[in-house]
Formats: sequence, structure tokens, C-alpha cells
Amino acid sequence: MKTLTPCISVCLLTLGLFALPSHGQSHPEEVEHLVSEYQQARVGLALEPVKCGFPALAGLHAASRSNAAWQALWQTAGSRPSLPQSYVTADGKFRFHYTTSGPNAVSPVSTNPAGVPDFVYEAGVAAQQAHRLLVEELGMRPPPGDNGQDGAEYDFYLLELGNLYGDTNPEFTGGSGPSFIRLDNDYGPAFFSRGLDGLRVTVAHEYFHAVQLGYLYRGEDIFFFEMSSTWFEELAHPDVNDYFQYLRYWFRNPQLPLYATGNYHEYGSAIWLHYLTKRLQPGVIREFWERILREPAIAALQSVLGAGNHPLTFGQAMQEFCSWNYFTQERADTDLYYPDGEDYPRIQLKGVQTTAEDATFTGELPPLSAHYYQFVRTARSLQLLLQVGADPGRWAITAITGSPDEGFRLLTDQAMAPIMLPASTTEDTVAVVVANIGGPPAPGQAPAAEYQLQVKYGVQAQLQSVLEKPRPNPLRLSTGKVLIFPYRLAARERVQAAILREDGKVIREFNLGSRSAGFHADLAWNGRDDAGQPVGSGVYFLRFRAGALIETAKVAVIAD
Repeated sequence: MKTLTPCISVCLLTLGLFALPSHGQSHPEEVEHLVSEYQQARVGLALEPVKCGFPALAGLHAASRSNAAWQALWQTAGSRPSLPQSYVTADGKFRFHYTTSGPNAVSPVSTNPAGVPDFVYEAGVAAQQAHRLLVEELGMRPPPGDNGQDGAEYDFYLLELGNLYGDTNPEFTGGSGPSFIRLDNDYGPAFFSRGLDGLRVTVAHEYFHAVQLGYLYRGEDIFFFEMSSTWFEELAHPDVNDYFQYLRYWFRNPQLPLYATGNYHEYGSAIWLHYLTKRLQPGVIREFWERILREPAIAALQSVLGAGNHPLTFGQAMQEFCSWNYFTQERADTDLYYPDGEDYPRIQLKGVQTTAEDATFTGELPPLSAHYYQFVRTARSLQLLLQVGADPGRWAITAITGSPDEGFRLLTDQAMAPIMLPASTTEDTVAVVVANIGGPPAPGQAPAAEYQLQVKYGVQAQLQSVLEKPRPNPLRLSTGKVLIFPYRLAARERVQAAILREDGKVIREFNLGSRSAGFHADLAWNGRDDAGQPVGSGVYFLRFRAGALIETAKVAVIAD
């Protein structure tokens, strides 16, 4: 058994927990829990390995600015270790501090050309790999310099960390700045991924935090820091898969919002970025981080996907993401969905009905979450109708039929239009995904919204095509939002639209192609003309055509 040498005083932590102030970004109880968990991990007593100490340190750092006791604790927790030996990588970018004696010792075995311990050398290789992928290939900013502390290079310290994988320590008081990283000295039996596998994914995870701190840190965005770093582990080391450990809780709790933290949910949420980077391209990650300079993470996600540069809006992506989470294990398709989907857990079902009887299911979902149902039907048609009290634009429903052998078929809709499934020739299973795809509630709004899912057999729906009110109207270009023109179709129709100035000149055209019967929110305008130039302030008109339906909507744009 290792000799444990936590660098944080248990007594000091205990005193600090009782004196925790409100710091304006995280709730005191959350910081208290994180720091307690961090401390337990540092002495090797956490119930499970702790993925990353950054959330605890970032919360403690923020709390320390308004309370002397927490400031003293931070000065201890955030101070750089002192180790007698160091190794600078051949590219001159990284310095690894280590020792080969005492409780923090790394194995002295050396077979590498640099003549340093192999564990240290491999850490350097992993850091150079992470830098190449993040900075040279994705185009992200390198970590800010630390004014030469412990050398001109970026600093890593290899220590005995109990069952904590690693942490990144911010060394600034504003929104961005330098940092250093602590790594475990051997990744032994106390970790999910051991030895060099544990070392490599932790270097990738923590170095991405160092890069992120060159953008902007907000307490509310901590979920996105962890989600992004866990996603990057897979990009840098696809053969390790340490993140699988955090998917069990995530797939058991699809009703939790994407931005939830606690019980390692934020690490499992990395699959959202796995979905996006397969559906779009890895460069979208840099776009999100550039946008975070202007607004919090969820708003940044909405803005980047809503700017018209990608084929999906945020809402469409969330709906599709929720349906992808059904295709795991025996339902996995590594070409269409997650490449590692066969190894992901099966999604938790909220309801299962094995008799083809009309029924109504009620539920409540916070933003960016989903419920999953499964119905077994005989050879009868099936109507699925989602009813909500308000804000129908934030709801989406997807019906999935078929099987792994026959292939799956997805029918999607949004808001309050029914989905009609024609009668099947034999008994089959229908999966239904109900998703709240809207953003987090504004202050004063309820944290979750209620819905009813009506299931009826052997009926046909009667619909009328209609163009609904656009939103937001007026559109302020400075917000980065887009105008959505929701519409509903009675039958499959070809949809075309155009934006006109007051003088009748067409400045932007949309050809959405054939769209199925039901509600749609895929007609979005970002306030730019066909040349990509932002329009001026004024009144504009949308001319909408879907089959025999021809409608016009009036909107205002404020180019402030």
C-alpha cells in the first residue's frame, strides 16, 4: 500500500468548510461537497476514483476571494509542489517535475532516449500529442504563460494523488490566465485506467483545461469544461476509453439536464460532443470556446449552431442527440451513430407498455433532457400526441420503429403535432423519445416543464398547414440569436421561403426540400443576406410556401 501524503491539511479543510462564504458563482454547499470529495480522493479514500480536481479547485479559488479562511485554504491547495528533478520535452514546451525517492516517487526504470524515467518520458509524449491536436490541428489558443515560474515551459508535477487522476490549478484572479497541472505518479490499482493508460488520458484531460483557461472561466460553465476535456481524451487516445466508467450513471438518468453536475454526470455528457463532432466536425469545439468569450456555454452552443454555418440548429441537434442515445448495445450502428455505441449502456426507459391500449403518460422534464418510452403494438396504426401547457417550441418527439436486423426508421416532430405510424403487418416495438430541447429557464421560471404523451391506436389525425409566429421578434443581431419561423404541415410538402426587404427585393432564399407532416422549426434566419452580410435595421418580410399554403410574416431587425 502506498504512503499517502495529501498536500491539503484535513484540519484546515474542516475549518474552511464551516466558514464557506457565498461567492456568487457556485452554491456554497456545492463547493463544500467538491472540496470534501477532493480531499477524500487525495488520501485515497474516495469511493470511486475522482476524475478531475479542477472543479473543486476552481470553486475554492472563487470562494477564497471573499473569505479569509477559504483564502488560506486556497493558498495551501493551490501552491506549486517542490520536487527535486525535472525533464523538459524535446520541443521545449513542457517541464515535468518529479522525484525518484520518497512517497511521491515515480518508477526509476528508464529505457527511453532521453534517459529519464519512462513514466516521465511518456507523460511528455502525451503532452506533446495533446498540444499538437488542440493547438496545431484544432487551432485553439495555447495556455497562457506563467511568467517563468519553475522555468519558461508549461509545468506538470508528478505526485502521489491517492485516487485522484489529476488537477489543473488556476493561477489568476480574473477570467483567464496561467495554470499548472498535477498528475498521479503511477496510476495504480486505485484507478479505472491504470499505468500509462491512466497517465495518457489524464494528461489530455488536464491539458485541455489549461487551454480552456486561456479563454474564459465562469463558474456556471464548469460542466462544459469537464465535458470538453473528457471528450478530448477520446480524440487523443481512442484506445483507452476511460470515459466509459461515467456513462453508467448518465444513461440511467436521461432526465437530467445536459448541464447537470454531480455524480460524474458532466463526464458522461462528453457524448454530446462525440455526437456533434461526428455529425459536424471537430472544429466546432473551437467555435464553441471562441464564443464562450462572449456568453455562457449553453448560449454559446445555441449561437454557434444557430448562426447558419452548420446544417443543424441547436434544437434539432438536441433532438437528434437524444435519439442517438437509444442506439447502443444490440441497437448500435457504428456507421450511423456512436462509433463506440456497442459498449455504451442501454438508455433507461421511463415507461413500457406491452398491451396495445390507448393510454396517457405524464412527465416533467428540465431543459436539455429526455424521457424514453417503449410500446409493443399489434398490427394497428399508432398516433403519438404530445401536449404541453406552454412554449411548444421547446418540445420534440421522435418515434423509432424497426429492429437491428431490419434497420430502424425515425419519425421526428416538434411541439404539439401528432406523429402517425401506419399499421404494421406484425407485432412490433415502437420507441418514443420525448425531449425538452429548450435552453435553461430564466430567473423566476420553473426549472422543469410538464407534458402529456397520448398514445392512441387505430386513429387518423386531421391537421391543417399553418405558419406560426416567428421568434424572437424583433431580432437583435448583437445577441447572435436567429429568427425561427415555426410551421406545421398537414401532409408532406416541399417547403420554400424567402426574406424580402420593404421594397420587395429578395435578399435571402431558403429551399428546405420535402418535409413530412407535423410541426417543424427548421426555418431559421440569422439576419444575413445571401452574400453572408448582416442586414441593416428595419422591417423585413418572410414569404413562405408549402404546397397550397402561401403565407407572409413580418419581422423587425435591430442591427445594434
